[in-house]
Amino acid sequence: ALTFVLKDALGKIVRMLWASRMGRKFDPDAKRWRFRSAFVFAAGNGLEVATYVFPQFFLLFATVANCCKQVSMLTSSATRNALYNSFRDGKRENIGDITAKGEAQIAVVDLLGIASGVSLSRAVGVSVKSVLSVWILLQAVEIFCMYHEIRSVVFRMLNFERLYHVVDEFVSSSADFGLELATIPTPEEMAQTEKIFLPPAHLARRAIAFGSLGRAKLSPEELSELMQIFRKEKFILVVGENQKSRRRWYRLLGRRLRRGRSRKNLRKARLDAQEHCHIVLHADATNADIVKSTLALAFLRKKLADSVSLDEDGFVVPSPATLGDCMGIIRDARNEADVAFPQFLKVLSAAGWAPPARYMFGRVTMRAEWPIQGRPEKRDAETDRTITLLRPA
Repeated sequence: ALTFVLKDALGKIVRMLWASRMGRKFDPDAKRWRFRSAFVFAAGNGLEVATYVFPQFFLLFATVANCCKQVSMLTSSATRNALYNSFRDGKRENIGDITAKGEAQIAVVDLLGIASGVSLSRAVGVSVKSVLSVWILLQAVEIFCMYHEIRSVVFRMLNFERLYHVVDEFVSSSADFGLELATIPTPEEMAQTEKIFLPPAHLARRAIAFGSLGRAKLSPEELSELMQIFRKEKFILVVGENQKSRRRWYRLLGRRLRRGRSRKNLRKARLDAQEHCHIVLHADATNADIVKSTLALAFLRKKLADSVSLDEDGFVVPSPATLGDCMGIIRDARNEADVAFPQFLKVLSAAGWAPPARYMFGRVTMRAEWPIQGRPEKRDAETDRTITLLRPA
């Protein structure tokens, strides 16, 4: 009896620790965490089967299995409402009806699972080989079904990963066809291509795109010029290598190898140029400011990547390495974002995305404060929020 009490108690403790550690990450990334929870639950089931094969390790395997299941059930329940919200009728607040039907479906599936388990246990018997074979088959079927279930969910609210891909497509298409003909993926198209298990692409990660003023080495003169460029904005774009990243030391060791005749080195140099710039948000920045800052960052990254080239001998010519050399590029990126932002909001709405006020970007804790010059304001009926009219400096 004490063994089972200890096993359950440790599982509950792990559940509380997981909730305190990961609670804020579920809403912005519900699909990925829901799919991952299926793998954690499968691992818990596998360890329970292992207790049958190795009874001498029952307490260890059973405790770890219970911890895995507690983590999986917490993650599943925490992301469930976000998934249910994707089915909500935009004209009605019917989340209660959706939740009730979803829970009823879960109960039906549980009953079918119990009946199937009873039937299979009689057919399979107690052979270890048979039990393991059936477990592997059933887990593969579960993961397969879960993948297609999560893939079919369509979110109309942007998290940062979706916003990055939408903005990147907008900037690329606007460069090819002009702002008026720029296109972005629809929510349905995004649902078929976004990652639901692996982490986001490197440049689409929030930790790469946002940072503090201390992340790059800034002189007082450079900081003063940046604040002058963004004096009417609630964000600042900074160019410079991340001084706090451990990867920086590996790059320093391999810097002599970066110059070469390989096209691979050119691609690597362009990726490095895009990585070495980030957004610093103002303490009062809103979702609309985050959207505009991401748009400006996309313009800046494109300009930095385009500035990397090969010379006549096939060697890589890197982008400007210091912030002082990039002030003109930063100013151009901000001005382009000023012009493109209203059109971008129109394209977002036409594609079926929700207004910025409903976006789920998670918590960006690294913010700064600086004086913002007053700007005229206009009420935008489409987003039902205040959007600031910006003029190029």
